[in-house]
Amino acid sequence: MAKVIIPKTYVTQIDTPLIFLAGPIRSAPNWQDEAIKFLFSQNQNITIASPRRGIREEITQYVAEGNESYFSRQRAWERHYLDIASKAGAILFWLPGEEQHDCNKVYGAMTRLEIGQWMTNYKHDNSIRFCVGSDGKFPELGTISYDLQLDAPDKRVYENLEETCLEALKLI
Repeated sequence: MAKVIIPKTYVTQIDTPLIFLAGPIRSAPNWQDEAIKFLFSQNQNITIASPRRGIREEITQYVAEGNESYFSRQRAWERHYLDIASKAGAILFWLPGEEQHDCNKVYGAMTRLEIGQWMTNYKHDNSIRFCVGSDGKFPELGTISYDLQLDAPDKRVYENLEETCLEALKLI
């Protein structure tokens, strides 16, 4: 049964592979909802963790129930489900271009940290499951691609969200 776990919900038992949607939220297009719809159109036997708090009406039917006061902050929620997805599913990194610029916030700052962490983890343990895609407009994508070639040479950057979602489904 298709389920979506949203911040900061703790679900005690996940019976299907977990895909964590990693990538920018602030100043980014709502790519997470598009990924959820596409992934569920391909496979209903998965659980998706989406760090975007606001979701579209058509996705609310999939939202998993759980303990919403378990995690002290969203970052604890993210770390928990990233760890699960890395071994019992997949981390799907989507790196879109910035939709609306905010001079007070570095676009994709946490995403850059996370992708670096998971590339390093993969370099030391290639059982880590993750994939990367971008529309080609993400800042410093060339540097990320270069590091990916060094730390995870069997990985590539997919050029659209659908291909990236299909790769995540292959990894699970």
